[in-house]
Amino acid sequence: AAVAAAAYDDTIRRDDAGFVHRQGSHLYDARGNPFFIVGTNSYYLLEHASESESWLKRSIVDETFEAARNLGLNTVRTWAFYDGKLQTSPGVYDENWLDALDYVVARAGEHGLKLVLTLTNYWDAYGGMEEYVKWANDANETAGLSITEFYTSEAIRDMYRSNFLALKDRVNTYTNLTYANDPTILAWELANEPRNPGDFTGEVLQGWIAEMSQFVKDHAPNQLVTSGSEGFFGPSTLQYMYLNGNGTFDHKQYTAQMCTGVDFLTNHDETTAIDLPSFHLYPDHHAEELCGRGAPASDCALQWARAQTEARLRLASQVLGKPLYLGEFGKMKHPLMEGTLDAQVVYRNRLYSQVYNMIQQSAVDAFDEESQEFSNAVGVGGGSTFWMLASPEYKDYDNFTVYSGGNGPSLPPPWVPSMEAVATQSDFRNYREEQECVAKVLGQHPDWTDHHWFVAGRDADEWYDTVRRMEEDDRVYTRKFTSGHHPEYTFTFDPAIAEKWYLDASTVALIQNHASNMNQLARLNKHNWWG
Repeated sequence: AAVAAAAYDDTIRRDDAGFVHRQGSHLYDARGNPFFIVGTNSYYLLEHASESESWLKRSIVDETFEAARNLGLNTVRTWAFYDGKLQTSPGVYDENWLDALDYVVARAGEHGLKLVLTLTNYWDAYGGMEEYVKWANDANETAGLSITEFYTSEAIRDMYRSNFLALKDRVNTYTNLTYANDPTILAWELANEPRNPGDFTGEVLQGWIAEMSQFVKDHAPNQLVTSGSEGFFGPSTLQYMYLNGNGTFDHKQYTAQMCTGVDFLTNHDETTAIDLPSFHLYPDHHAEELCGRGAPASDCALQWARAQTEARLRLASQVLGKPLYLGEFGKMKHPLMEGTLDAQVVYRNRLYSQVYNMIQQSAVDAFDEESQEFSNAVGVGGGSTFWMLASPEYKDYDNFTVYSGGNGPSLPPPWVPSMEAVATQSDFRNYREEQECVAKVLGQHPDWTDHHWFVAGRDADEWYDTVRRMEEDDRVYTRKFTSGHHPEYTFTFDPAIAEKWYLDASTVALIQNHASNMNQLARLNKHNWWG
């Protein structure tokens, strides 16, 4: 059935769209206009707004928001936590850091941007879940502790609920609005990439998502709720288990993602208060064992990414009846990787184009010509936030960054974890239990690693370039970089990238084109929007 009037209300600037709400599988602003999430990730904004160190600058927050607007984006996903600094202990907050978060929210609103605010982190960066577990156990380290306690401990769940209440009731010193009454906040995200490794059933994480999504929705009914999940498939969709891919803690041993505790369909169904089913898409990470790293594997990884996205669009539309939110996606670029840098950017552009076209086409499918309205019968709304956009002053620490006006700072050496950090993180995150679970599951279902969808193709160095190649004598020359933690790994690397080689220009053009397309589609101008 059609769910929205077709007339687009331009009496108020689109920047002042008010609260965005969900009706079935689509989003609408306060005036009933269709709203599609076209955005980016910029996780570091809170830290820079704090100016707690000499190198942290609020100007970087403003530069990032300005770059987002120049790209035509309407949404930024960012961290609303720094456990140990923002929240120094359970229920105790540093006012300077709260002011920093106020600044981020206020400046986003002034730039006409919506925010997806993430409440904690499965990973150890910025404190996250492990800080809560240490607080509950009065511990200074994670030895002998488990990530599972974050979901099962009543004391920790109470800490989490109390933290959310403190944030949603916070009166922003710049806007005089509580966070719960600020339409700048599009959605609250329960956690960044929550998992409970070793649990094939997914029951523990499912219980936590159901409880906390309802709690957040009850106390902030004007704002959307999303899970932050990577969206691995679980017991509810055994037919898709072969798409889960693999992961690695130490860049050596791969583990099939069969026992993450995540179940995309169940985690976002009607037993939860989730508005936006979430998944993340990283061929460089989860298709690494099958496809390899870098450009030569790109045809394989593009096929993998397409299969991933198609399956979730289908489930969101036909089963969940909710708009799909691709919270993170991206492609690495770095001199250490196989293939030339320009070929890597060609592949990144193809990944972006593929993702954007699939999102656009799903939205087009939902538009009914006769009624001139969006329908819940086919297709879904929602959108995506790519990983990631940064200020020109912010280094490309993970090699996924897009800069809107140049190359950005020189690429840092590749990050390789220390073996001690790997061991500590593996124990806390139930890695042994996960491996045992995966071995048992694959012993019964070896077909779940059958990648029958893959058809061998050409590598990106053979593609027609969308990035002008440099003349041979201007190419990037490299020196060897050997990791002390992994001496058998020798990378070729040179931080001095030629300034005239603007790697990101073509990717920026793709993002701008997608933003324009979705804006035109929101205005229900189907015949003229496609670009």
